[in-house]
Parts: sequence; C-alpha cells; structure tokens
Amino acid sequence: MNHAAKVIILAGAFVSFILGAGTATGQEIMQFFVPFGFWGIGAIIVAAVIHMWFGAYTMDVGSRLQADNAKDVFVYFCGKYLGLFFYWFAQLFMLVVFIVMISGAGATISEHFGIGDTLGRTIMAVAVLITALARLNTILKILGVAGPIIVLFAVIVGAGNFNYEDIIQANKIVPELQLLQGTSSWWQSGFVYSSFVLLVAVPFLANLGKNETNRRTVILGGTVGGLIMLLGVFAIYIGILSNIEEVHTKGIPTLFLANQISPAIALCFSIILLMAIYTTAVGMLWTVSIQFSRGNTNLYKIIIIILTVVGFFGGAFPFAKIIDLVYPIVGYIGLLLMVCMLYRQFFNKGTLRNEGNTK
Repeated sequence: MNHAAKVIILAGAFVSFILGAGTATGQEIMQFFVPFGFWGIGAIIVAAVIHMWFGAYTMDVGSRLQADNAKDVFVYFCGKYLGLFFYWFAQLFMLVVFIVMISGAGATISEHFGIGDTLGRTIMAVAVLITALARLNTILKILGVAGPIIVLFAVIVGAGNFNYEDIIQANKIVPELQLLQGTSSWWQSGFVYSSFVLLVAVPFLANLGKNETNRRTVILGGTVGGLIMLLGVFAIYIGILSNIEEVHTKGIPTLFLANQISPAIALCFSIILLMAIYTTAVGMLWTVSIQFSRGNTNLYKIIIIILTVVGFFGGAFPFAKIIDLVYPIVGYIGLLLMVCMLYRQFFNKGTLRNEGNTK
C-alpha cells in the first residue's frame, strides 16, 4: 500500500472512530456549538486545531513508543500516577461512549423507522459484536472506508440546508431557545469538545500509530483526520443553525435536516448515521477489550460479549440526556490530559524509538 493510501486509511479510521452518534446525529453540535450562534464558528476552529494536533501527535507517539497497551502511552504523557488514573478513566469513559452509541442507534431507528428503540439497540449490538470479533486489519478497513462516506453525507445534509437569511435570524433567537449547553462560553466549548474526544481517542490512535513505522504517514493521517472531522461538524452546524426553530426540539437533528432535502436523502442518511454509530461503537469496544485481554484470544472474546450486553442494557437510557450529563464533565477532566501532552511534547520529550524514520 502506498503512502497516500495509508494516510487516507489512517485519517478515515480516525474520523470513523470519533464521528459517532453524538456528532453525526447533531446532538453534540447542538450542545457545544449552536448555543453560541455565530461564535460557534470560533469554537469549531479551536476544536479543529486541537483535533489536528492530538491526532498527529498521538499517532506519532504510538508509532515511536511501540507500547504493548494504552497504559504505557498515558504514563508517557502524564507520569506514573496521573497516567494510571487517565488510563483507567479512559477505559470507563469508552464504555460510557459505547453505551451512548447503542442508545443513539435505538433513538435513530425509533425516530426514522418508528419500530421501537429496543430492536434498534439489538441490531446495533449484534453487528458490533460480530465485527469486534474480527481481526484488527478487518476493523481498520471498515473504519477507513466508512469515515469519508460519513463526512460526505454530513456535508450534503448540512450544506443542503444552508440559508443565509435563516442563519442571520437564528443568531438573534438562539439565546431565547434555552438549548442544552455543554459550557458557558464558546472558547471553552472548543476546548472541552476536543478534550472529551481526546480521552477516548488516545488509546485508539496510539494503537493505530503502533502498526505504522513511517512517522510522516502517521502525522499526516492524524492531521488530515482531524481536519476532515471538523469540516463535517461545521457543515452540520450551519444546517442546524439554518433550521434552529424547527430542529432544536428534535432528538436526531440531522435526520430532520436530511428529510428537509428529500425523503430519499433522509433514508440514505439514516443508514449513514447508523454506520457512523456502528464504526465508533466497534472502535470503542475493540479498544477497551484489547487492553484487558492482553493478547489472550479467548479472554478477548469473553470481554467483547460481556461489554456488548452491558452496552445493550445501558443504551436504554435517554440518548440526549447521557450526552448532556457526562460529556462536559469528562471534557473538563480531559483538559488536564491535554496540558500534560503539551508539556511532554514541547518541554520534556523523554526518549522514544524510531526518532529518525520520516520517510
């Protein structure tokens, strides 16, 4: 596989992993960017820069550290004790995000197809279970291909609803709608949105980087992945803002936007949305399970099955409420991890392998 193809696969896997139910449904965007009106653009720019930075840096560290598990990566970033805290906290949060994905699948199928969220959660749980039992290469191929497709449809749905006059009007009425709000200011939202993503992304990105020895490939993969991710976010943001009066009460805002274009687009997007949820759920489940199984295939399968059952029953909790309750708190905790990573990168680099391989 040539350099460009590897970069695309890595970037696509990055996007697929983090562009899950919260983002693709529009709920995260409704809570972290839309409440600030036009200032939400500033928050998205802040988040884009941070995503590009930690995507490139974490994959690069994963490539050079060649750690056996994510614990070593967290310890490298934060030291022994704080690193161990973040390691265990990240495992717990990934399980929470996995539950959010299953809940999002139930909400999506219920809202668009009207067949009840239990069936939706069942279908998603079974699909994720089967995929997570496959080898890493299979998972990477699925994630790498799905990422660009998800972003493309997000851009179509968001940009297809863009209306300049409606956005101008939305900026005036947003403060009156009393939207669920992740933080109190736009610049905080950019940081907090990125930091809760960072907590779950570090183990996955480090594992991605570990399987690639070319530093330039992993750095470009992380950078491009972060940029593509936030382009999709921006497209959804302008679509929601253009229809804020109708969409602010919807559980799945992006499905409403898709239906505004055409029922056929809504059907396609509901499938793409489930793909986004599926790819993130697979990534979360695989990342947690691979940490605790430590190469033991039978233990890996047992953990996969147990966590899938937990995700199915946990997914019965309301989708939007889980995001509103958990994500901001985790985001503030993740800011400390971000500070540790910045310190490690620019002030105390330590020793890593593969320092010279940039070809």
